[in-house]
Amino acid sequence: AERATGGGDTKLYIFFTDYVNPLTATQKVEAGARVAYRDYKSWNDNYIQDPVSGDYIIIPAITVKYNFNDIIYAAYGTYSQQIKSFNYQLGLRAESSNYHGELTNKNQEFSNNYPLSLFPSLFVSKKINAKQEMQFNYSRKINRPGFYQILPFVDFSDSLNLAVGNPDLIPEFTNLVELSWSLQYKPNQSLLATVYGKNTSNFITRYQYKDANTDPSKPDSVIYISYANASQSYTIGLEITGKNKINKWWDITSNINFFDVSLKASNITGLPDYNQFSWFAKVNNSFRMPKNFSLQLSADY
Repeated sequence: AERATGGGDTKLYIFFTDYVNPLTATQKVEAGARVAYRDYKSWNDNYIQDPVSGDYIIIPAITVKYNFNDIIYAAYGTYSQQIKSFNYQLGLRAESSNYHGELTNKNQEFSNNYPLSLFPSLFVSKKINAKQEMQFNYSRKINRPGFYQILPFVDFSDSLNLAVGNPDLIPEFTNLVELSWSLQYKPNQSLLATVYGKNTSNFITRYQYKDANTDPSKPDSVIYISYANASQSYTIGLEITGKNKINKWWDITSNINFFDVSLKASNITGLPDYNQFSWFAKVNNSFRMPKNFSLQLSADY
């Protein structure tokens, strides 16, 4: 039998300011700045039970004391304007960040520093007539590793899926383009179709690898789940959403999404590049019941 104990402490400090100036009835300027600092300290001790005495003995090889801090500096500005049936918004965000982690019990350090990066955005909409509208959207975004994705702990909560974080993970950067068409063909009956494309560099993906058993008394190896940065990911797709009000007490929202994904992951040991076409569908029914009750029935494939 194995046992794990652990704990931690997190401090988060956020400073921000925002500015809004409606220049005219159809023009607006917004700007802001933000600084976020996080300091995290954690420890995780793992034990194995002695089959003779029944006592739990600590396993130094997988005992972890990990501290890290990160800081993000960001500033943004947007300008929006309406010209009759035409609307647009231009935006630009500047961001810089750094991360430093220390595995104190093993005297190991990890760090990533990111110089100033720019994240432009553009949103355009045009009303074709009273029932139809076209929209175009472009944005560049950053997605940092999740909290548990960077912690170098072996998670024993599921004995069949041992997971461990990767403190060397770096953020992924995504360019997203969307072109949408909406149609309100009847009162309370609408259709939205969106063609989209997405490219992500340093794509964060899960992978499996084989390594020695955490139990030193067992000579066999086990499979671990971890995370790594693949080189690139490309996605193109078509999404169609319909909203229909059947009567006063019944609404239906239907969605189907077709997409093709190409992942360039051969930079990770043991992983190939691959391409896959896929799709999914969802239906959500909403029913209004007496006395302000409501009922939802959902299905997906």
